This record gives sequence, C-alpha cells and structure tokens, in this order.
Amino acid sequence: MLKNRGIAELVKGLRAGADEGHGAAVGMYLAVLPTYRQSCMEILVDTFDGDLRLFVSDKHLDRSVKSGVRVPGLREVRMVRLLGDRAFLQVGHLREALALETLIVDLNPRSITAWMLLVIRRVLKKRTLVWGHLHPRAGSETRTASIRHAMRRLAAGTISYTYSDQDEARQELPGQPVWVATNALYRAEDIQPSARRESVGRTDVLYVGRFETAKKVDLVVRAFAVAVQGNPDLRLRLVGGGSQRKQLEELAEQLSVADKVHFEGWIEGVAALGEFYSTAVCSVSPGFAGLGLTQSLGFGVPMVVAKDEPHSPEIELAQTGGVIWVESDDPTSMAQGLQTAFQQRGRLPAEDISQFVRQQYSAETMAQGLHDALKGIQR
Repeated sequence: MLKNRGIAELVKGLRAGADEGHGAAVGMYLAVLPTYRQSCMEILVDTFDGDLRLFVSDKHLDRSVKSGVRVPGLREVRMVRLLGDRAFLQVGHLREALALETLIVDLNPRSITAWMLLVIRRVLKKRTLVWGHLHPRAGSETRTASIRHAMRRLAAGTISYTYSDQDEARQELPGQPVWVATNALYRAEDIQPSARRESVGRTDVLYVGRFETAKKVDLVVRAFAVAVQGNPDLRLRLVGGGSQRKQLEELAEQLSVADKVHFEGWIEGVAALGEFYSTAVCSVSPGFAGLGLTQSLGFGVPMVVAKDEPHSPEIELAQTGGVIWVESDDPTSMAQGLQTAFQQRGRLPAEDISQFVRQQYSAETMAQGLHDALKGIQR
C-alpha cells in the first residue's frame, strides 16, 4: 500500500506545483544517477546556459544500483518501493519539478512518479521528455512494450541511448522529436586504446561488473575452466563485487582453477581500469551486454557476448567487429570464444574500434544530446 505521507506530499505537489513559477528553469527527475554518469553530468552542468536542476533518489528498486553523481543543482528525493519492489514512487521537490519549463523523466513504467508528472504536466501544457530504453529488455514484441509506448505518447519527445533506437522511435511516433544521448562512460580524451603489448603480455579474460545471479558470472568461471585446459597461460580477472562472490570463489575451487581466478574488487577510474584492459585478450558478457561493451571497445578490447540475451541497445556496437558471439548458457561455446580471443590477441588493441567509440560514445556526446533535448535544439 502507498504510504500516507508519500501520497500527501505527491498530491500537495500536484496541486501547487504550477504556481511556484521558476522562470526558464529546467530539470531532470530520475530514479538514480550512478557514479558512471559523473563525467556526463559534469559536462552538462558546466556547459548548460541556464538553471538546471537534478532530482534523484539514493538507490533504485535494485538496491545495488545507487546514485553517486555529485554536481551542483542536485536534490535528493525519497523513493517508496511498492508492490513487492515492482514499482516505485518518488517524493520530494515535486512543486519544483512541476513548475519547470522543461523536465526529463525516466522512460520506465515502474515509476509512478514519472507517470504522474507526465500526465499533470501535459494538462498544464508543460514540456516533458522521457529518457531511457525504447523497449523492455525482452524486446519490442513483449506485452509491456506498449506501456512504454504510452509513456512516449504522453511526452513531448524522447531521448534514446542509441542511433538505432532513434530511427525506430521516429518510425513509431512520426513527428515527435527524438534526441540521442549515447550511453557513455568516459570523456573523449580518456577513451584511448589500452597499452600495446607483445602477445605474451596479454593473458587475461576480464569480467567487469556486479556479482549477482542475473549477471551469470558463474558461467564465466565454468567457461574459463574449460578454456584454460588448452591455453594454460590464461587467467581470469573478476573486477567488481556483489552477493555471489563467495559462491564464485567456491566454484573456482571445485573446478580446480582457484589459482588462476583473481577477485580484484571494485576498481574506479579510467586509468586504473585501463591497466586491466592492457593485459586482456577479451572481456566477457555472460548475460545481457550494455555499458560494459562500450567500455571494453573503448579500450580496443573485444568482448565475448552470449547471443540470446536481452541486450541493451548498446549492442549496436557489435557492428564494429568487436564482438565474439557465443551460445547463451553454454560454457563450452563460451570457452571456444575465449580461446578464439586468445588466439587473436596479437591484433590488440583494436585502435579503429576505440576511435569509433571515442567519436560516437563519449560523455561529451551524451551530454550534448541531453543539452539539446532540454533546449529543444534539433541538429
């Protein structure tokens, strides 16, 4: 059930928001802004000519996804989780959000606040944009795809993560403006090929991310245990952390590869991560691929990716040739992919792929898309 205080604050904001009058101020009311958005938001805030306000909660429905961005104009709002963590309501600064000239909200049907802001601001003739994945991870043919479509129809425009999504969005709602804020991690100057090394200096299979069940990290350990039998120089480096770490350590022991599986913990910063990619023959995505693909290809390192997964739109980067496809949920097939990467390690780093990411998927291109959307600029 909704908490009474949350409902009271929401209703109060909806009734009074339009009367606050904040001039030409604009803003973004989002579930979270994780640390990997820091560069993008710094650029956006530093270059935005006007009053820009950001409203976020500290954690998402998945509590392992947390806000970490620190920039001027940031306001924290409270998240109330509902229906067994299947939906959420955000409360706080609703009067401000309703009064802004332009507001960006999440393209996420689970956000009750996003729905409310879309509806009320439409009645008030206020410009509201939605930002996020065009379709659910399960694809455009799933039942919930129509719900996202309904959110977009309420909005005055859409901000997509990729160019392919932009084209599809325009076809679905002809006449509605669509901007691209490419889902990026780093500033262009930081997107560089990892250090060039002799083949013997590249020995690592690299996983970067959370150790959670949905990420299928155990599949990487199982595949590595097969691949290392034919390539004893290989080692597996797991960068990150999460609830599955102990189980992964036990699995490595059971498969007799514990001495070759290294748990590196969380590594922050492009320079520190670059050191890991400089000794990698590949990175690996056992579940859905997303920002990790952007990161790996930015360093000029290919990624071994499972085929039949609900990949994020960033999978369009497979067109660069930087993806080695393997069968889903199949350790043997993934092991073959790891072996292929090991055999091709002499070609690394792939400088042309890194350059493509630098030009198309930088924090600058992401910030530019958000800037143009807020300003209503069509390029």
